[in-house]
Amino acid sequence: MRANATPPPRWWRIVVGVVLPILVTIACAALLLAALQPIASFVLVIIAGYALVGLGAVWTALAGVRLWRFRPDRRIWIAPTIVAVTVTLAVLGVPGRIGWQLSKGDLARYAEDCPATYGDMRLGVYEVYMVTPRPGGCHFYTEGGLFDAVGVAHLPGGTDDIGDPVQEGDIGYRHLDGDWYRFTEIVF
Repeated sequence: MRANATPPPRWWRIVVGVVLPILVTIACAALLLAALQPIASFVLVIIAGYALVGLGAVWTALAGVRLWRFRPDRRIWIAPTIVAVTVTLAVLGVPGRIGWQLSKGDLARYAEDCPATYGDMRLGVYEVYMVTPRPGGCHFYTEGGLFDAVGVAHLPGGTDDIGDPVQEGDIGYRHLDGDWYRFTEIVF
């Protein structure tokens, strides 16, 4: 810091203390909302990721201006703190667990009869575009897979197909909770 540094001007305080944190919060909220689904929407993650990279570049420039011209100001740490909290929540899987808890009741009720359905519907917070009865259970297809079909399946008898699918038409499962599994199906 320079000995004759001045306090940050009003424009800097508004951008760093209000505008940048609001934009970062919107991008981070989009990422957390995407993570509520069994598989996060690839497109939403990419868009929010690019937004955060751009906002990070703006933050870096403003932090450099602060170091060069102005006295220290704690407002510079608001946006990185929001990003750090978002990353921590995502790494710990908190949004996914919340999404599952909010959705499993509706999914269980629908899985009792498991009528085949083609068309968008919301079950809890999950956006389901297709429900398919299969031998041994019920599959709920959700948005999120880039090239593969993804979703959750209710398989009361369990499955031996734990792991990643190998070839077209295969379904790979990962245990979620009780009789529930996340699945990935190779469609082409």
